[in-house]
Amino acid sequence: MIRVTQERSKPYTNIDFQAADTMTWQFPVERFDCIASIATLHHLPLRQTLVNMKRSLNTGGALLILDLFQGAGLFDLLASAMALPVDVVFRLVKRGRLRESAAVRAAWDEHGRHDAYLTLSEIRKTCADILPGANVTRHLLWRYSIIWKKE
Repeated sequence: MIRVTQERSKPYTNIDFQAADTMTWQFPVERFDCIASIATLHHLPLRQTLVNMKRSLNTGGALLILDLFQGAGLFDLLASAMALPVDVVFRLVKRGRLRESAAVRAAWDEHGRHDAYLTLSEIRKTCADILPGANVTRHLLWRYSIIWKKE
């Protein structure tokens, strides 16, 4: 993915892409104008990852995150019930069937073995502690976003 992205973004010389282990990589201090993360944080310790991302942003830099959360409570149960038909339609449109092959299901099971899906309440509390003023928004299909600008 990095190679494809680098090739497609050649005209933009101020963009840098890296593949690295965020648990061992030394995040540079105040280096980036924008950090974007899509469906990654549920694989990582949220608190430490947000601290690292915050430290790496330049003043005025933006943190943009889209990830998945674990429902909790009646409202989330109702939201999940409303999301299920949408999920079914998306699966049919994208894959042409509802159920993946056994091999694909096994790969997803392995992929998610160590995931940690926090509740929106836990995510909001963590953001309040680390990213004051962050906008945490619930989205359809068990997704949430965080938008934060470093002052």
